[in-house]
Amino acid sequence: MPSSLRTYLKEIKKDIVKVKKEVDPKTQLGDLASQSDRPLLFESIKGYPGWNVCDLLIKTRKTQAIALKTTPDQVVPELAKRIIKGPGKTRMVKSGPVKSKVLKGTDANLDKIPFCLHTPQDGGLYIGSGMCVVKDPDTGAQNVAMHRIHIKGPHRAAVSMFSPHSKKILQKYHDRGEAAPMAVVIGHHPCFEIATNYFGPHDTYSEHQLAASLLDETVDMVSCETSDIAVPAHAEIVIEGTIQPGDMEDEGPFCEFHGIYSTGVAKKPALAVTAITMREDAIFRHLNATPFTDHQNLVALPCEALLFDQLRRKGINVMDVHVPSWGGLFIVIIKMVPVVEEQVRDALMTALYSPSLLFSKVVIAVDDDMDCTSAEDILYSIGVRMNPQLDTIHIDRTIALPYDLSCPDLPAAPPLRVGGKIGIDATKPPLVKKELRAKLDRVNPQGWGKVFLKDFL
Repeated sequence: MPSSLRTYLKEIKKDIVKVKKEVDPKTQLGDLASQSDRPLLFESIKGYPGWNVCDLLIKTRKTQAIALKTTPDQVVPELAKRIIKGPGKTRMVKSGPVKSKVLKGTDANLDKIPFCLHTPQDGGLYIGSGMCVVKDPDTGAQNVAMHRIHIKGPHRAAVSMFSPHSKKILQKYHDRGEAAPMAVVIGHHPCFEIATNYFGPHDTYSEHQLAASLLDETVDMVSCETSDIAVPAHAEIVIEGTIQPGDMEDEGPFCEFHGIYSTGVAKKPALAVTAITMREDAIFRHLNATPFTDHQNLVALPCEALLFDQLRRKGINVMDVHVPSWGGLFIVIIKMVPVVEEQVRDALMTALYSPSLLFSKVVIAVDDDMDCTSAEDILYSIGVRMNPQLDTIHIDRTIALPYDLSCPDLPAAPPLRVGGKIGIDATKPPLVKKELRAKLDRVNPQGWGKVFLKDFL
């Protein structure tokens, strides 16, 4: 059976919290989606009978491991290996489950889909999970990216274009005075979402081909109803539309990935809906754009894999890389075993200036006995293994991102900001200092790894 959102939900069924009580997508679902540490399936949506909404599908290393068919400690190494492998295979088929319902014209009504209000001051309802597909008019190559989409009416939306590749394609249509077709894919196996958030070099293949590689299977594709864009046949929903040159809509405000309103209202390209296709009993994949949700993890996972590969290629004994949601995507954790101190400094500097980590301003290196996904372990390492006088790197007056409101504006180059970066060595002494390293070994309680509380309850 081809991988899909439904096959994945079956694989994580033991972890899913099923919410049977009615939930209001405009007043309740936003915070409920931020409260759980487990996948959520809302089975009763106010105003949308028959709809289910899911979220938090890959919030933890455990569910990420299920998606990638590996173990939690191997999520990043395995993802790096599959990305390096390059594109997988896709094939065009005549139809698929996403064509079970075909709505065109006035029937293609966005009001029929249970979009949610993410945070109270948002400018309206948003799609956070849309994998937006555009096609280069010159080469025919497709690019897929997750852009936030502000619902502006039953047949209209504003698209905040984040991907430079998608912007470049859209500009080609604009320069020719032609409407740019776009397809918004909602709901599929998480490997599609991970691939969509990959922004490394892939000029010769699309994100859907990368998803095929991550899944290790051939992906079925179907043509859209109102354009020649190809979309995954086993998706839940596809919204088709066009963007006319110069047609703009107010977009925003919208709470950013770090939980702050760092941008306001701005004119963005308007998407005019031409068709909606979906499964007969489509599940809406919600992606709440607030801290401690899937939103940060989807952005982070490909970055973690790219940095992991970069460090490995430099000969650094790295076990894992983590960009935690509890750091607002501004903190990077490297789990490694240093041979000499210089290796730690090299790893810290590499991460602070890696092109795969757009947001990094604090990088922390910890040793192999720490869980780099645990805030407790990270703070413990800093507390007992870091000497502030010797084990920190301070870099002043560097370019900061417009999103980082902790840094002041850079008047000479708005909207950039000016800030700094910090590297923290919270590892034990390196292997060449065997005796000193042993003194900072972590002591575990009697029975560690052999007894489990759940077995005594």
